[in-house]
Amino acid sequence: MAHFLQKLDDKDKVALRDELLVFADIVGGKNSFLKILESIRHSSPHPLVSKDPILRFVGGYIKWNKNVHKNNLMLLSIRMNARSDEVQNLMPTKEDKSYKNSSNMLRSLSPLTFEVVLNKEPEKTVFSFKMFDIIDSQTTNMNKIFEVIFFSPINMVKKLINLEDTKD
Repeated sequence: MAHFLQKLDDKDKVALRDELLVFADIVGGKNSFLKILESIRHSSPHPLVSKDPILRFVGGYIKWNKNVHKNNLMLLSIRMNARSDEVQNLMPTKEDKSYKNSSNMLRSLSPLTFEVVLNKEPEKTVFSFKMFDIIDSQTTNMNKIFEVIFFSPINMVKKLINLEDTKD
């Protein structure tokens, strides 16, 4: 299965790139942004399951409003890997044997909001994003910003943020 970044059309890639560039500018530029992503990928345990719901970087931090339990992160990873190129929905069908556990995990994690805060005086939230995009009671997709920051391969993110506009 191809990564979701490879399946975006050009218009969606440019829109996501622009949103990521805003985030990168906030944290000190593209290189600083990529260093944050690399630190997330190399962290053990994953920052989402750390004791404190905060990820510090030079000049600021990302905080979220509740801890993520390891079993929920593992189930989320399973659901992410179960997605197909055509269907990005994290919610399994009601007939699926993992429906109850997956539904409980999604319900538990859906209120998660991530805030990027800079250490400048006064500290303030300058960027925020959710973990999921909830479409309806049976459709929950991973928020693209969340997925890029916490899970997408660095090389794909680098290609995306360096993407040139293709204007006719």
